[in-house]
Amino acid sequence: MRPDTHLILGIAFGAALFACPPVWADGGGQCARQGGERHAMLHPGRDAQGRVSAHMLRHLLKNKQELGLTDEQLTKRRTVALDADRAHIRVQADVMVSERELRSLLRDEQAEMPTIEAKVKEYEALEATARIIGIRVRRDLIGILTPEQRAKQQALWDRHRRHDLSHMMRAEAGNP
Repeated sequence: MRPDTHLILGIAFGAALFACPPVWADGGGQCARQGGERHAMLHPGRDAQGRVSAHMLRHLLKNKQELGLTDEQLTKRRTVALDADRAHIRVQADVMVSERELRSLLRDEQAEMPTIEAKVKEYEALEATARIIGIRVRRDLIGILTPEQRAKQQALWDRHRRHDLSHMMRAEAGNP
C-alpha cells in the first residue's frame, strides 16, 4: 500500500469514529427511570448540544411556577428555542452533507490530499459551529432570567444533577 493510502484510510477511520454516536449496551444511550420510563442520556457526539438546549428549555418550562417566570419571559424563551432549533437543524444538515462528501472523496482514488484535508477541516468546523450554537442558546436562555431566578434555577439544576447521579449509582449497583 502507498503511504497516501494509509493516510486516507486513517482520516476515514477517524472521521467515522468521530461521526458515529457511541454504542450503548443498555438501550441506545437511554436510561430507565423508575416506572420504566426511558430518557436519553446526554453524551458527547453528534447533536449533543441540541439536546442540552432542549433539555434545559424543558427543565425551565417544567419549573416555571417555582422560578416565577413571566409570560414575557416564556415567550422570549420559546422564541430563542425555536431560532436555535432552526439554526441547529441547518448546521446538522450541513454536517451530514459534508460527511457524505468526505466519504465520496475517500472512495475516489483520484482525489487529491489537499481536497480531502479541506473537507475534513470543513466537517470539523461545522461540528464546532453546532456546539457553539448550543452554548449560545444556553447562555441566551439563562440571560432571560433575573438574578433571583438564576439562583433558583441553579439550585434546581444542582438538585436535578444530584438526583440523576444517585439514580445512576443505584443502577450501577443493580438497585433500580
